[in-house]
Amino acid sequence: MERMAAGHSKKYPSFLLCLFSVRGGGHMWWAGSANIQNGVTIDLSAMNQVQVSEDRTITSVGGDAPWEDVYLKLDTMDLAGAQTLRPYSRLHEASGGNSFFAPRYGFVCDSVENYEIVLASGQIVNANASTHADLHKALKGGGNNFGVVTRFDLKTFKQRKLWGGGILYPLTDASVPNHLQLLQDFSTASGAEADPYATVISTYSFGNKMRPSYIYNQYTYSKAEAYPDILKSFTDEQSQLSNTMRITNLTNITIEAGTGIPNGERYLFGTATLTNNATLWAHLIFMAEEAFKIQTAGSFSLVFTQQPISKSITSKAVLNGGNSLGLSPEDGLDLTLIWFEASDDAVINATTETFLKQAVKYTKAQGQHKEFLYSNYALLSQDPIASYGRRNQEYLRAVSKIYDPKQIFQRLVPGGFKLYRKDPIFC
Repeated sequence: MERMAAGHSKKYPSFLLCLFSVRGGGHMWWAGSANIQNGVTIDLSAMNQVQVSEDRTITSVGGDAPWEDVYLKLDTMDLAGAQTLRPYSRLHEASGGNSFFAPRYGFVCDSVENYEIVLASGQIVNANASTHADLHKALKGGGNNFGVVTRFDLKTFKQRKLWGGGILYPLTDASVPNHLQLLQDFSTASGAEADPYATVISTYSFGNKMRPSYIYNQYTYSKAEAYPDILKSFTDEQSQLSNTMRITNLTNITIEAGTGIPNGERYLFGTATLTNNATLWAHLIFMAEEAFKIQTAGSFSLVFTQQPISKSITSKAVLNGGNSLGLSPEDGLDLTLIWFEASDDAVINATTETFLKQAVKYTKAQGQHKEFLYSNYALLSQDPIASYGRRNQEYLRAVSKIYDPKQIFQRLVPGGFKLYRKDPIFC
């Protein structure tokens, strides 16, 4: 690991040792993750530049440049990068990040060529494969534990129009196991790199009261080719309630993906990782339905999402200097709870924890549980950093002590997932 030059370990005046938070685009929805009570919030919203290098291989984006602005610029140049699925989030570049191009280029964090970061000492450094390479690797999964990232330099590649959209299906006792099997088959084929241009994200939404229940699958093929063979088993399903599949640009596809998360509601995430087995997933969905038969003042939706993590994705990390995630090819389970009433906060939070405990216990008993927790969808009481494995956790702690010897970002920034957790962790 690299050693910082003398003078990096400054003495900080006591009046500066106040709690603070850093707010960028973000992907954490729990209170205190990107804001703070009785402290200082560093707001990066003015750092929104998007600049493409002359040779068109790097796009430099500010710490709070919305992805939508990045896409709009790159689309006019027939370019793209391994960017996130959501139009606003910036956290993916420091926590992982799935994308429509993941089977070809890996996670979003694996496409970051350079991070410009302000350290606790106030010094601005660039972390890349040549300079501060240890910090560069740590930032790819380590979250906000090392400083304030003010610019991301992302690898960029040629990309014209692509085919994508979503198909809405009825949620029935027959359709659920059928779609789970289709995704298992697709994940197996994708993991064997049968066609690296295709991605699928499956969502099972269970609503109470006036909220609907349905299956929504988001398909993308990063060529201007409609209904490719690898996705035909999905798209040939006849019981479709709606279909938005079309050939268009990245901006258009991503804005559609973001419409499923409207502003003004209350949200909660939770996550787990397990093997790609349709029978296992069917039982977990049944468990979730049973667990969330709860009494609430208002309506709510339980959104049960599968994001396959194939070898074609995880293998790209080593080609880009490595990351700190400790991932192997598996499937990710992401829960999203959506509701209106603040009076329902306690029961929904408690039920989510109870279900995830039960799910982890069950999958461990079946020998199909994996430790990895994706921090962009983790519950506050989960510990994604520890889930990377002891070796990666110790690596992140060691890098933190080099670049933040006073541990400012551990002691004074309570938001995000810390390298040392002192509060109880449930799974």
